[in-house]
Amino acid sequence: MQKIVLSQQDQGFGQIGGGAFLKNLSLWPVSPENGELMTPLLTLTERFRPARLLPPGMAITVFIAARQQRDGDFSHNLQRRYTVNQPSELQEVMKNGYARVILHELAEKPLLPSDHPLLLQSAFIDFEEMTDEELEDEHADEDRGIDLSKPSGRPGWLQDAIYPPTRYTFLMQLADGDVAEASPQHEGLLAEGIGYVFLDRQAVRGKEGDEAGYFFIQFT
Repeated sequence: MQKIVLSQQDQGFGQIGGGAFLKNLSLWPVSPENGELMTPLLTLTERFRPARLLPPGMAITVFIAARQQRDGDFSHNLQRRYTVNQPSELQEVMKNGYARVILHELAEKPLLPSDHPLLLQSAFIDFEEMTDEELEDEHADEDRGIDLSKPSGRPGWLQDAIYPPTRYTFLMQLADGDVAEASPQHEGLLAEGIGYVFLDRQAVRGKEGDEAGYFFIQFT
C-alpha cells in the first residue's frame, strides 16, 4: 500500500499550491466576497487515482477564498466559512462558494496572474510504499488515517463523520502541516485543520469549467 508524499519533481499526479493549470483565465473562480481571484490549493490529474474518475487529459483544481490579515495571520472568520464539523453545515458551505472544485483541461504550464494576492509555493505529489509500522498503525485504529491520505484510503475524520451524497467519493485529505511543508509562509492557512476533497462521480462525463466536487475543512 502506498501513501502520498510531497516531492520537488513532477510525477504527473498533481501538486499543492502554485498557479492554476487552466487554458483560459475566464475559468478561474473569484471570491464571492470581494471578486478577487481565489487561491489554487490543490490540483489533481486523471492519473491520481487508478480508477477512471476524470475525463482523459483533464484535472481538477481546488480553489479557496483566503486572505491574510495585516499582521500576517490568515482570517479565521473566512476559514470558518468553508469549515464543516457536522453534517448540517455541509450544504451551507457548498452554497456559499468559498471553496470551488473545478474540472478543466490540463494546461502544460500554470497560469500565474501577476496581481494575485495569494499564491502558495508549489510541491508535487508522489507516492511511496508504506512501512510495516505505518501499515500496523493504519490497521490498529480505523480513525487514524495518515498525514496525506492514500488515494484508495478513507478520510481520517477529526470530528463526527460527514456523510456525503452517494454520488460523491472521497479523493484526498490535506493537512495544514502539509501546506506548511510545501509553502512555509502559508502555515496556518487551514487553521491547523485538515481539508477534505470529495469528487463528484459524474465528473468523468464532465466538461470544461464544470463543478466537480467540493472541499471543506475540519479542525482538531
